[in-house]
Amino acid sequence: MFRLRAGPKRLRFALRAAAAMGLCAAAGWLFGNQPAGLLATLGAFAALYGSGRPYRNRAVLIAMIAAGLAASVACGVVAANAATPWPGVLLAAAIALVASFLCSALNVGPPGAYIFTLACAAATNMHGQFDHLGRIVLMVGAGGALAWVLQMAGALWRPRGPEERALANAANAVAAFIDASAQGHADIQRHASAAVLHEAWLTLVARQPARARPDGKLHRLRALSRELHRLFGGAIAQAGGGARDADASERARAIAALTRDPPPVGANDALYKPLAFIGARDMLSLALRPGATPRRIALRVGVAALVSGVIGASMGLDRAYWAIAASVLMLYQGLDWSRALQRGLERTLGTFAGLGIAAAVMTLHPQGLALAALVAGLQFLIEMIVVRNYALATVFITPIALIIAEAAAPSTHIETLLVDRGLDTFVGCAVGLAVLFATSRGGGGRLDDALDRTLAAGRTLLPRLASGEVTSAAARIERQTLRNAAVDMMLDYEDQSGARGQARAEADRLWPAIVAAQRLAFRILAACWDVEAKGPTPIDGPTAQSLARALTNVRDGVAPQDAPQDAPQDTSHGAFLRAELAALRDGLRDAARGRGARSEMERAGGDI
Repeated sequence: MFRLRAGPKRLRFALRAAAAMGLCAAAGWLFGNQPAGLLATLGAFAALYGSGRPYRNRAVLIAMIAAGLAASVACGVVAANAATPWPGVLLAAAIALVASFLCSALNVGPPGAYIFTLACAAATNMHGQFDHLGRIVLMVGAGGALAWVLQMAGALWRPRGPEERALANAANAVAAFIDASAQGHADIQRHASAAVLHEAWLTLVARQPARARPDGKLHRLRALSRELHRLFGGAIAQAGGGARDADASERARAIAALTRDPPPVGANDALYKPLAFIGARDMLSLALRPGATPRRIALRVGVAALVSGVIGASMGLDRAYWAIAASVLMLYQGLDWSRALQRGLERTLGTFAGLGIAAAVMTLHPQGLALAALVAGLQFLIEMIVVRNYALATVFITPIALIIAEAAAPSTHIETLLVDRGLDTFVGCAVGLAVLFATSRGGGGRLDDALDRTLAAGRTLLPRLASGEVTSAAARIERQTLRNAAVDMMLDYEDQSGARGQARAEADRLWPAIVAAQRLAFRILAACWDVEAKGPTPIDGPTAQSLARALTNVRDGVAPQDAPQDAPQDTSHGAFLRAELAALRDGLRDAARGRGARSEMERAGGDI
């Protein structure tokens, strides 16, 4: 039996989302216009974004999300004024493409482009409402404003709450990694800890104003984060055969306990100064590169939205926008084939099950506070369940989506409405999966590219480390580039390992090399944190050059000599990168042998 359990963070998020939806519906009843209140819930969907972000960053993000939702609805209403459904299809597909690119490139997070597409597509059903365009946009904007207030309310009593929670989560994850390292099974936990550490860094640095107040709470939390990175680097060294630090996990847990009241830092600690990071403009520029994940996701989403909309319109379905929304849902997160297939099956089966609930709700025609309570209750259940059981959450997503989508133009034929909803969902999911299947690469080129980017970023940063100059703006950006590359490389592995055929086999062959490359990247980053904490202690140029040369030789398949014994003295990690370079060399060699064996088998098969 499924239990409705979630942590405090999820519970707070679910309550905020439910309150935003329920209050909009209740306000509509209070002012004698229930459909207007339900339309406002399209803007209240902004409450689903920004959870966990610092409040200042969250305020800007949710305001932009609310404005984007209002603009999407306005575009949909304009398209609904056309004599044919084709302008609406083209517009919904365009919004899906743009929203998926921006949300992916800027790391907006779920529900990403889906809500924008749903808002635009639902508005394309508002036939004859063009004269009320200003009022509709105002109602959607009011819902967004309510979502903004609810998401920002916590700043009144715990203004640094998101930063504290992010650092505490990272500290507990690092402690778990240290414990796992001691037991000899650290690979998966290392990636999980690295991802949580990366999120904490984003929260404490990249999503903050350029400068912190000296010895302010943010400054002190950054100092704790620096110590946590050093513990993480030490644990990676331990996993590679370094000396064991017996109390490292307890020190990491102690950092988690200190986040509510972090200790003061010295006047010479420079973490309050502007810390360079990759800004939004640079993120968008990187996302436009050939092969970049946001660009790939956006193109898939745009094609799938257009095809599903064309099919729906060609079949004469009154609400083809459901097919568009379903196809976007399949693709906007960049899931691999296996997970997308599972998501499609869950979405389709959950929708059909949810149509029974929708039929009962729409037959009863709840009004007033009963309807507001129903909307709030459904949204609460969705947010509490969706992470654990997506199929079950879809059962509740279906009726709430129908209630909101039909607010402006209620259907008088409920049976036809439900059949259309089921058919459109099936079409959208099928098209999304077909586009993913057609555009999935059969080989391991993308994972190889991710590995190359990680090693190249490491080679670029090594001279900075050798000179002890790791805190300049350029060095911080190079450190972030290496961190991003290492995290993205593992995400690419997860994506490719869920693919089919040769791509999955190649991911399996490259797994040891991916693990070694990520460990190497975080050893370099940990050394940078050591130098930053204890002051520059440069090593000589030949050592940095030999390390970079060894890294290049390993990637090119040349058997290198043992890595240099000398290292930055402050890293306290022994023979710097020796174990990582050896593991990387072995992993790449085994992968090459695996490819060779496969090629031999293919040639033999071709000769038979």
